Amino acid sequence: MRRPASWPRFVTSCCTAILLVGIVGALPGEELMLGWSSADLTPDRPVAMRGNVLSEGVLDPIFATALAIESGSGENAERVVLVGCDLLWIPDGNRKDANLRDRVRDLVHDAIPEIPHGNVILMATHTHVAPSLHGDKAYAEFAARQIAAAVVQAWRKREPGGIGFGLGHAALSHNRIVTHYDGTSRMYGGFQGGKTSAQQFSHIEGFEDHSVQLLFTVDQAGDLTGLLINTPCPAQVQRGNLISADYWHEARKELRQRLGDHLFILPQVSAAGDLATYVMVDTKGEKRMQELSFPGIEESRALRRQQIATRLADCVCDILPVIRDEIDSSPTIACTKQVVSLPLGFPTPKEGAGELVIEINALRLGDVAMVTNPFELYCDYGVRMKGRSPAIQTFVVELAGSGSYLPTSRAVEGGGYGAISKTCIVGPSAGDTLVTTSLQMLDDLWQKESTGE
Repeated sequence: MRRPASWPRFVTSCCTAILLVGIVGALPGEELMLGWSSADLTPDRPVAMRGNVLSEGVLDPIFATALAIESGSGENAERVVLVGCDLLWIPDGNRKDANLRDRVRDLVHDAIPEIPHGNVILMATHTHVAPSLHGDKAYAEFAARQIAAAVVQAWRKREPGGIGFGLGHAALSHNRIVTHYDGTSRMYGGFQGGKTSAQQFSHIEGFEDHSVQLLFTVDQAGDLTGLLINTPCPAQVQRGNLISADYWHEARKELRQRLGDHLFILPQVSAAGDLATYVMVDTKGEKRMQELSFPGIEESRALRRQQIATRLADCVCDILPVIRDEIDSSPTIACTKQVVSLPLGFPTPKEGAGELVIEINALRLGDVAMVTNPFELYCDYGVRMKGRSPAIQTFVVELAGSGSYLPTSRAVEGGGYGAISKTCIVGPSAGDTLVTTSLQMLDDLWQKESTGE
């Protein structure tokens, strides 16, 4: 059932073992219940950061934002909570002992046992200036309790509402790998020194995805309550020892100025393991345009953050007028999870090396698909999923765990950063398995309705 929305504020402003956990879902026609909340994750003391350095203060606050979704009742009920976090990644017990994911789930289950334990899904923005969750156990516990509190509050605040979705494009990130004439690849920056100005520069290694996937929510009056924004742009402009949400800080400010002060904004990073916010070509021209566009900002990283935030907000505000009447208050909601064991070893599995156990979540939200993974997943894998998905739009979500980089065979052959043994624990065969499994999960969610099961 679709109904028009009335948005007065908006109108004026703009080798593998797989365990199938199961598919459940609310049938079409069930009332949709939605709840939003957020929690401040900003530390009030020095904490360990990436590289085990101590933070020296706060540049801007960091948050966790939760969207609780419920549809149906009894055996047909579907309950899931999505949480976007201004963190580097979501520790899940892999690579490090820390397990933020399960600690949050345990706390939520103790408070609200009707939410299935595995249906609290955490995702990180990959800000490189967040607290280290394995380097500071006291902060990790604080973060877990704050995130769990946001989930509980979102659940308790749920009310009848509707969702809508749309697609736009904005140049926010770029493939960061330079390929030379001899076929070797190098990442930009000091580690490998890849430069497009070099005489041996031939081309940029991989695809760039500039999509902005938008899911929005409205209340019973049709007023906009929240935005879920999925884009392949990791939050990695900022550097240094000050805590920061990176460009999402400016993006929230821009969107709230245009659409309402109390708007909830939940960020997701799509497949972007080989993408970065660094501009690879036309760098001088880009810097000039930043300075002309934002004359009150002098520092280069602040300029880039504001540029990304403005482009993102412009894109969202271009999408919303087109889709504002496409509200579904009784969408098909379904969720499934698989636990997958991937043989360790890079670039190919090594006998006796053990396994990496990962979690893949797939959701159906009406005509929208969402599928998560724990990796810094190379863009090509996300494009494969979106190209072959049964949904009208597919939100691929990386960093829903603490996996390593997951590069393609092409990238491994080139040898750029993100596709070497120093940065990877599994190789392209794991990526192929991830794509195949994710697509099968989505196909099953869509097939379930068509067969009437």
